[in-house]
Amino acid sequence: MDKQKLIEGLNEDLSKELGAAIRYMYQTAIAEGFNGEELREILRPDINEEIAHATYLMDKIYALGGTPTTKPADFEKHTNVKEMLEYDLKMEREDIENYKKRVEQADAVGEVGLKVKLEDIIAEETDHAEQIERILRGLK
Repeated sequence: MDKQKLIEGLNEDLSKELGAAIRYMYQTAIAEGFNGEELREILRPDINEEIAHATYLMDKIYALGGTPTTKPADFEKHTNVKEMLEYDLKMEREDIENYKKRVEQADAVGEVGLKVKLEDIIAEETDHAEQIERILRGLK
């Protein structure tokens, strides 16, 4: 494993974090009805969390000698709250798996601080996925 592969992976993660923040802003803007109000309450704080992750990744990519991406990952645009949440859960699970790979890459190149921070991000993403799962169980 070399540092360049790690930077490339971190840039993929950064793109997904930027996309997630935009996705959550989009979803909270268009969600309607009682479930839409609940969705706004749940997702608005997560926007800031995604931005914080993106900010950390940008700083770290640059510190490692890379150029941070500014292009957010595209996302599916659902209009039904349940479909939004199902998609969000799918994306959270993908993010968790990607971050697990990044932890291994960071460890392989001796980036201990990065490894620890990525494990913290995994914990936050896992908490968010579990929250979405609980909400989805209540919508069935």
